[in-house]
Amino acid sequence: MLSLCMVIKDEERLLDKFLNFIKDYVDEIIIVDTDSKDNSKEIAKKYTSKVYDFRWNDDFSEARNFSISKATKDWILVLDPDEEISINDLKKIKEIISEGKYNGYRLIQETYFNDEKIGTRGICRLFRNDERIRFEYNIHETVKNSVGKIGKTGIVIKHYPTHMKTDYYLKLLEEKKKLFPDSNVDKEIELEKSYVTISK
Repeated sequence: MLSLCMVIKDEERLLDKFLNFIKDYVDEIIIVDTDSKDNSKEIAKKYTSKVYDFRWNDDFSEARNFSISKATKDWILVLDPDEEISINDLKKIKEIISEGKYNGYRLIQETYFNDEKIGTRGICRLFRNDERIRFEYNIHETVKNSVGKIGKTGIVIKHYPTHMKTDYYLKLLEEKKKLFPDSNVDKEIELEKSYVTISK
């Protein structure tokens, strides 16, 4: 019923704990590795045979879309190893998709750095496995423009980035501004710049 789709790179420190925690609450695990130099792929293969290579090209949507193209279950849940979700919320997800009132559902992502919450945003990370639903934008990727009406869940995923990649993300955001001038990217750039002070 539910495919977990992940895109990873050099996540050996987090991956084993994450997959061991979530494996009993999903029906399929899809791992797309973007050229890890550590043991991430070997760890992933302990939990699933569906581990794929993808050459990173500075486009989060392309990697995400490759991952969801490999899913075979009716619903897709997208999470990263540096995110946490409660068991109760994983059970709630199963209830939500069994009802299936919407094609996609919004989760609340809270981002923490050095134990300080630095951001909160709603993101559609739970949606039907439908070839018409695809991520767009090279960074801060989203399916909201192809999923249709999105239901609210109140489910929180806590994001704990191990390090801030501000310079790299700003580079991708500037590229996004060129490619998608109507995507409200200026606000995203200002928010990313604010992380520089927080991360010092």
